[in-house]
Amino acid sequence: MATQQPVIGAPVGRTDGPDKTTGRGKYALDVVLPGTLWLKILRSPYPHARVKHIDTKRALAHPGVHAVLTPDEVGGLRSGKALQDEPLLAFDAVRYIGDKVAVVAADDEDTAEEALAFIDVEYEELPAAVTFEHALADGAPILHPDFNSYQGLPGDPLERPTNAFARQLWEKGDLAEGFANADLILERWYTTPRSHQAYIEPHNCTVWIDDDGQIQVWMGSTAVFRSKNQLAALFGVPSEKITINRAYVGGEFGGKADFADSPLVYLMARKTGRPVKLNYEYTEELTASNPRHESSIRIKAGVMRDGTLTAWDAEMFFNSGAYAAYKPVPGSNLPGASQVGGPYKTPNVRMESIQVYTNTVPCGFARSPGEVQAIFSGETHMDLIAEELGMDRIELRLLNMLQTGDLTPAGLKYEDIRAEEVLREAVRASGWYEPLAPNTGRGLAIGNRSQIGGETHVGLAVHPDGRVTASSSIYDPGMGTDTMIQQVVAEEMNIPTSRIEMVPYNTDDVPFDTGIGGTRGSYVAPEAAHQASEDLQSSLRQLVAELEGWDEDSTAYEAGELVNEQTGTRVAMETLSARTGEPVKGRGHVLDMNPSKYTSFVAQVAEVHVDPDSGEIEVKRVTAVHDSARVINPIGYHGQVQGGMMNGFGNALTEDLAVDESGRVTTPTFAEFKIPSERDIPELTISLIEHSEGRGRYGTKGVGEHSNITTAGAIANAVAAASGVRVYSLPVTAEKVWRALNAGTD
Repeated sequence: MATQQPVIGAPVGRTDGPDKTTGRGKYALDVVLPGTLWLKILRSPYPHARVKHIDTKRALAHPGVHAVLTPDEVGGLRSGKALQDEPLLAFDAVRYIGDKVAVVAADDEDTAEEALAFIDVEYEELPAAVTFEHALADGAPILHPDFNSYQGLPGDPLERPTNAFARQLWEKGDLAEGFANADLILERWYTTPRSHQAYIEPHNCTVWIDDDGQIQVWMGSTAVFRSKNQLAALFGVPSEKITINRAYVGGEFGGKADFADSPLVYLMARKTGRPVKLNYEYTEELTASNPRHESSIRIKAGVMRDGTLTAWDAEMFFNSGAYAAYKPVPGSNLPGASQVGGPYKTPNVRMESIQVYTNTVPCGFARSPGEVQAIFSGETHMDLIAEELGMDRIELRLLNMLQTGDLTPAGLKYEDIRAEEVLREAVRASGWYEPLAPNTGRGLAIGNRSQIGGETHVGLAVHPDGRVTASSSIYDPGMGTDTMIQQVVAEEMNIPTSRIEMVPYNTDDVPFDTGIGGTRGSYVAPEAAHQASEDLQSSLRQLVAELEGWDEDSTAYEAGELVNEQTGTRVAMETLSARTGEPVKGRGHVLDMNPSKYTSFVAQVAEVHVDPDSGEIEVKRVTAVHDSARVINPIGYHGQVQGGMMNGFGNALTEDLAVDESGRVTTPTFAEFKIPSERDIPELTISLIEHSEGRGRYGTKGVGEHSNITTAGAIANAVAAASGVRVYSLPVTAEKVWRALNAGTD
């Protein structure tokens, strides 16, 4: 049998593409069981208030209403991915406009919505703190006076009540000595707004307690195994009594690895004895979900006259909103904040990230959590240093660039650092030094991100009819993990991808999966698929030895057949499956929680025109250079790079989930919260550095959380180069540029 062409590295169409483009694919929202009730949430109109009394009589009397759930029935239960600080319902106080007060279950969505108006709530308003300044001021209202009693504290108990509840510190060298050695010290504040992930599918969940008492769950989430375990722990239910069923996830971007309010849906299903479904309106997503954090970042840098960095001091405040429940890391922080120091070998560093409670919408993880804010600030600061020194912006970066063996500003050491190569390629590919039209400028930003580890499972089965099914415990929200698994199996089994059918696992089938996040997918999924392929081939060799009496040591696997190397006899693997009457199986299991010893660099160059009369900004071109190592699927890879750039483009120019002085989100729909459309997106040029070293058997590096981290910084720096004025806050808008151009004029 002829050997097929290599599949890894070939452009393979997404295995889920036909389902999603034809409507055959089923999302959690598509699950509507007989007798399903719809759940709606009554939300607080106040940023901070005590709930004194709730009267549900009128709501319960409304036709079609089956039940109302209030804080009294929930008790003191709190939930959270790591820090459990969010009440299921506001039994003590509401802490933001949109906080959950009560829920209604009714025959249909409209009836449940109508019934909310019939719930009478008596509130006692409390002082609110909606800004960093107010929340950190002396005498500020403390949002969580009982913080030290919460499960999952991000560190030691707080010494005193404060809204600054979590800190992360990165230090090396002697900061005072670094500033003493500097010829120039430059200090500046930068700010970024909240920004929503804007996935197509809103949060949703369906819970049904079946006739056997099994809790059947469907949710739009990528961390379903963790959600299952948290749900079990919250209610004292054995985890094996909960099944989270596989469904497509309509985009995630860091924001859907959570409960999806499944505790409330479960409680209502238990109370009514019926299946219950919750589906957020998009207004709820924008006003009461888990957007990217607002930030306020101070950077103070010391530099010698020749451009050598001597000290880097960064103080970063992130607005967590009312709760920290949506951050999955033990420290309740944003690990990407460490990138504020950039890929530079600064000897003396102090970088501190501080999470602050305010009476506003709670924030969570978004694509590259903390890095978008940090790299915009750090790379803007590098341009300012170059301006002050009268130095070329590229030469300043090259002079200070990390090399293999250097410690990063966060004190980490990576192997095979390709930062300089990426930067030089960005200069070349973008035509950095080529002449520009009037009022046009180029800007650059560079950053890096490593992969975290995780646990995942892949199972393979050869069926008597010749099909090969591949099962994965990853709930792929759209980055193409299933397709990578299919490619690896096709390569290692030397069979066509068309022969491999993806059949997903649910949470009963395997013990655990970490879920998508931290750019781990391109490592753990192919690694598990390779293991499963090896295990399947071993099972086939054992089986043919048993059935045919062959010497297993003299049996080879070749392209779907078992070959007796002594006689040349061949047996198709599906023939073996047919003879046993059941599929022949192989399993792969990756459990590697360690971070990668490699990091992946990205540089983006933006070319921008600014109208000097109006401040209007036109991004004409973006050049993206990625240190990618081995690309398993070019189609998926380019999709991630393009999509990430669009995401970063929105952060840079349009997206501002604005909150007014009362704590209310004033951009509650996509009419006000502007995300980029196809017409907004500039030309994108992509260049790859593929010969670097990567992780695992296939030498991969992730790209999903690299592709958006430098866009805002590159565009902001390009706007400054084109206009001669600089904007220190995102988004960079025409109005801000116009005001800067006309500062000091009547």
